[in-house]
Amino acid sequence: MLKISTFKVDCTPPEGYPIGFGGDGSSATIRDKLYLRGFVLDNGDTRCVISSLDYCGLMNSAYDQLVNALAAASGAPADQVVVHCVHQHDTPLLNFEMGELLVQEPFPREWWSTITKRCADAASEGLVSLTEVASIGRAEQRVYGFASNRRILGADGKVRGMRFSRCSDESLNSEPVGTIDPMLRSLAFRDFKGELIGTMSFYATHPQVSNGREMYSADAEGEAMKRLEVSCPDGLHAYFSGPFGNVTAGKYSSPTDLEGNVDQFGGILAKGIMHNLSAMWWEDPEGFEWVSGGFPFPREELDPESLKSLIHDENTTDGNRTVNAAVLSSYLYEANTSYPVKLLRIGTNRCLFLPGEPFVEYQLYIQSLIPDEFIAVAANCNDNFLYLPLAENFPEEGYEVTSFRWCTPEFESHFKAHLVSLLS
Repeated sequence: MLKISTFKVDCTPPEGYPIGFGGDGSSATIRDKLYLRGFVLDNGDTRCVISSLDYCGLMNSAYDQLVNALAAASGAPADQVVVHCVHQHDTPLLNFEMGELLVQEPFPREWWSTITKRCADAASEGLVSLTEVASIGRAEQRVYGFASNRRILGADGKVRGMRFSRCSDESLNSEPVGTIDPMLRSLAFRDFKGELIGTMSFYATHPQVSNGREMYSADAEGEAMKRLEVSCPDGLHAYFSGPFGNVTAGKYSSPTDLEGNVDQFGGILAKGIMHNLSAMWWEDPEGFEWVSGGFPFPREELDPESLKSLIHDENTTDGNRTVNAAVLSSYLYEANTSYPVKLLRIGTNRCLFLPGEPFVEYQLYIQSLIPDEFIAVAANCNDNFLYLPLAENFPEEGYEVTSFRWCTPEFESHFKAHLVSLLS
């Protein structure tokens, strides 16, 4: 028997709090509320929590604090709790250890403790309405005109240009879409009255198309959730960004019409999810299985004292200071010696939850291992491991390889070997 409860929590910071890491002193007004949307699954023997947060990311102790709070509140083991961050860029990215290195506290710990308690209380209160699941459905649809690979290679095999979330260089936009996973995948849960309890949808791209406006914004994905709540008000709808490290909407988005981007791309997602909900393949669930895996993280050997000196050198640019502080904070955080992988299986459906920002090729590899089965993948289930390129991408260079990255090329072989074992 499978039971499920849902919860939704407003996690919007107060007006005037910063955007992203907060190191640049920017402060935000509020365009959209930022929510944690969560599901507690109960199979009679154990529980798990799957949640999606409208934040750019949670790193190190900020992530662990929320996970532990949700675990205690729901009765689920901590290693069976997932907090995914959608990764919209005009939202918070919490990393208290980075703040300590920079000798600043953009987001007060007391405020975050209040938010985590609010989330835990909501998860706990939701347990009184645990509902037996009569059927679980799945569907997938190809999405057009959204995702595109952002790394454009030159004749020398190195990155010659980047299609970031908005790109005004027509020579780059005229290049092919490149490697993406075009499929939007959705899961849905129904009760014995045939009513929808909740849905989860997964698509692999950087989610932002309107960032840079100094206002908290749930971006196109938040717009899609708003539209779903109107057109399909039954149940809780949540969105999960798949491995998006090298994928954006840059080929298709307007460099200037940011509100138009929200409308356009939010509409694409909402329409795709609604199509999936109308085309579900349903089956009877018999509970769920959970596997917590992982492997030693192949990481560069860093010199912490040298990096600290560089961080505090007044001649270091703000950009390099931020990159080095983010990398060093993760390097020094003890839990990050291992790369955790979490797998949920309900009937013939699988969901894989990965930390960091893997390149989309990792998702395509995962799909290739079980090509006749349904598997949805969510990335950024903590952002401690930052960008995760393939081994072949290192000599190509480019933004992801040369900035927020501390894995080595060996990550690819370790990851693939572990996934073969995990999915076999």
